[in-house]
Amino acid sequence: MAPTFLHRLLSSLVSLLPIHLRAKMWKHLFKLGTHRWEGQSFAQRCPGAKARALQFVGTHTPLPVPVVIDNIEYEGSVWLVTSRLPGVSLAEVYRDITPEIERKLSSQLSRILAPLRALPPPDPSRRGRVCGFDGGPVYCARIRFGAPPAGPWDTVEAFHTDLMHRAGEINVPGEQGSVRRNILVDDNWNITGIVDWESCAWMPEYWEVTKGTFLPQYRKNQWPRIMSAAFPMYALEQEAEMYIIEYRQCYA
Repeated sequence: MAPTFLHRLLSSLVSLLPIHLRAKMWKHLFKLGTHRWEGQSFAQRCPGAKARALQFVGTHTPLPVPVVIDNIEYEGSVWLVTSRLPGVSLAEVYRDITPEIERKLSSQLSRILAPLRALPPPDPSRRGRVCGFDGGPVYCARIRFGAPPAGPWDTVEAFHTDLMHRAGEINVPGEQGSVRRNILVDDNWNITGIVDWESCAWMPEYWEVTKGTFLPQYRKNQWPRIMSAAFPMYALEQEAEMYIIEYRQCYA
């Protein structure tokens, strides 16, 4: 993998080009990447808001996230080009996880996410506000499947009230476990990166656990144990989540 400073230098050089040339270049490289690494990833190795969230996390925390090389909109298409992180998707090796590896992953997740959870909110005077990372609405399939961003909410209580109001018929997206696909690991089960930050937001502190385990495919086998061990202080919130799913169906 190229050093981070080279990716940042590439980003600076690319930004000097006209947008139409950048779009043409990424479209060509995307086609080459699709042919070269067919079937490996929906987002090809060459391959809004997702880019700004990624830059925010990379700037304010030491988390292992990709470097944004370019992010443009041209002729109705949005291009987000990032550096590639080492490792493979945790979903690809999920069946090989042993109890010992569960404990290792839980410990790493707890440590890696601590700096992110310790960041102060964008407006310290409104500490209880639930909002996107930039203070605006929240994009999160956990709140609204396939719908525009929701919120923000001035208080956690207002957020909870809105969630319960949205509880309705089950409307579950595809069965692919995207949470596990967003975590990359190496051959020794060390977490090498975290991707897909479009849902980055200022949420209640238990949110990582309840969002990370609320879909049926997230509540199977090792994953709920890994998340529960990483954040053991939210057992009551997890119980409430299961109660809501059982009796109020899913948020939609």
